[in-house]
Amino acid sequence: MQEADSVLSTPPTNTPKIPPVDPGRRRLLTIAAGGAVLAAIPTAALTAAKAEPDPAFALIAEKLAADTAHGETIDAQDKAECGADPDATAEAWQRCCDACSVVNEADWRLARTRPTTLAGVAAVLSFANKIEDGGMEWPTTDTVGPEGWHYQLRATMAAAVETIIRQMEA
Repeated sequence: MQEADSVLSTPPTNTPKIPPVDPGRRRLLTIAAGGAVLAAIPTAALTAAKAEPDPAFALIAEKLAADTAHGETIDAQDKAECGADPDATAEAWQRCCDACSVVNEADWRLARTRPTTLAGVAAVLSFANKIEDGGMEWPTTDTVGPEGWHYQLRATMAAAVETIIRQMEA
């Protein structure tokens, strides 16, 4: 057993042990599978008697599908990198980049599209947290202010709630 070289390097003994976040690329597929449960819930059951389905649920499903496809291209790229064909490696890398672009586009649509029900707002916000809880990131997460993904998500959700409140009052 290793001895502590000072009091500061000794871990506290009264705190719960937190498992490390899995940094592997396969984590992406785990998140997609977990989110599929949310996507499987019938939209009609989650919307408040609206004639049109809330676009939030379709966007969540789109994001999950994009993440799954991206994970598959990452696996294919990993396999190609183990081979001896530089053309196949370059092609796999390009497919992976293209899939990443599709994911980013889905991310931004999710942040910029107003849900039409409170259930849709709640689903988007919960989904965003589940992605982050799983160790994944959203695009331009370091950007602070109106250009950032999180800022736009919050602004879009606030506008959606305001619209829903006005509709309820009418």
